[in-house]
Amino acid sequence: MKTMYRCLLVAWDGGGNVPPVADAARQLLAAGHEVWVLTEPCLQETFAGLGAKVILFSHYFTRTQRDADLIKDAHAKPWQLPVFDNVIVGPVDSVAQETLHAIHEIQPHALLADCMMFGSLFAAESQGIPRVILFHMPEYLPGPNRPPGGFGLSPGRSAIGKWRDRALTALFHRTLAKYVAPLNTARRKLSLAEISSIDEVFHNADLRLIQTAQAFDLPISPAPSNVRYTGPVLDDPDWISPTLHVFPQDQPIVLVSLSTTFQGQANCLQSIITALEKLPVHAIVTTGPAMKTQEFKCSERIRLVEGLPHSEILPHCEVVVCHAGHGTLIKALAHGVPVLAIPMGRDQNDNAQRAVEHGAGLKLGSNASVRSIRCTIQRLLNEPAFRSRASHLAQTINAQQNAFRVARSVEALLDAQTVEPPQKTKHPTRA
Repeated sequence: MKTMYRCLLVAWDGGGNVPPVADAARQLLAAGHEVWVLTEPCLQETFAGLGAKVILFSHYFTRTQRDADLIKDAHAKPWQLPVFDNVIVGPVDSVAQETLHAIHEIQPHALLADCMMFGSLFAAESQGIPRVILFHMPEYLPGPNRPPGGFGLSPGRSAIGKWRDRALTALFHRTLAKYVAPLNTARRKLSLAEISSIDEVFHNADLRLIQTAQAFDLPISPAPSNVRYTGPVLDDPDWISPTLHVFPQDQPIVLVSLSTTFQGQANCLQSIITALEKLPVHAIVTTGPAMKTQEFKCSERIRLVEGLPHSEILPHCEVVVCHAGHGTLIKALAHGVPVLAIPMGRDQNDNAQRAVEHGAGLKLGSNASVRSIRCTIQRLLNEPAFRSRASHLAQTINAQQNAFRVARSVEALLDAQTVEPPQKTKHPTRA
């Protein structure tokens, strides 16, 4: 007889990370498990609508509006890491304590946390609860045959290239070393052993579920023992409602979709719009919540909408222009549509490079000129090889699409060990 488990998921709204966590909750619920979600108020309806029981953060992650900029990385200098300061490390104590309260309240068998919720992982570790990390993007850590994430590089194959990767790996660890001390302070408060590098947070988890197609990612050799690829999540964002749009057929359709969160993308978006004005295409530009108050100069030839279900429009598209956020990029490639990737930071440089490596797209910098954007879109439209390679990649992506792999991975983990939820103990009243 199948054992039913109680799972606690911890999520925050970083834009493209929401559909993968929501999909994990959906899978576990469909498999008959009890699901609780500790999250921000702005995501309460998202998870409650799936049938999960929701607990709200009350101290740091308290946004009620999803377009409020929490990361604040749009104008960061190259040596600054706002996502660590404002999401991963800065609030680690607060997240740990709120997760502990949730653990004591619901006594879960397992914790599934967004890969940036370090505090939740520490709290679960302190209670002896199995920890599952959800990666909403390809593997980010450096390895024996891969450079670290963030640089948008392919693995070095020559002696010089391999030396470069080793040097960048050392730089990666040196840059992140300043965060080890505050993380260890948080760990000592939970009576946990200190870590020597941030990598250990990931390597020590029971499972790291990477929610993309393994064929899209760079190869990991040897693969860490706790890594499982669970396939891409191709769902539209929860804030977009299905429509019944009729798309024109007389000219190629180009979809433009930059980040749903704020990355200072207004100027880049205007350059893309201007570039499209002189091309013989139908252009549909989704501005997203972050740009809903921004005004753009364009003619009636360019259709501006806040959001549109990608699942509806992608079957009709010839090219997608995007910021290379994993969700948008992988959905375009899953439909066999070549992409012009214009990364703006975060994991986007690496995602863009993967598309280029597969021959399914091209990339430009976020300050690219109107002429460069126009010429690159024309090349993607005119050279059949990009469509052919994107179609080939689509077959692989769809073959590896998420088919209850998250739920099955969690079940296999818990079935393999004697899992007892933590004993309910007295704990301070939640502030």
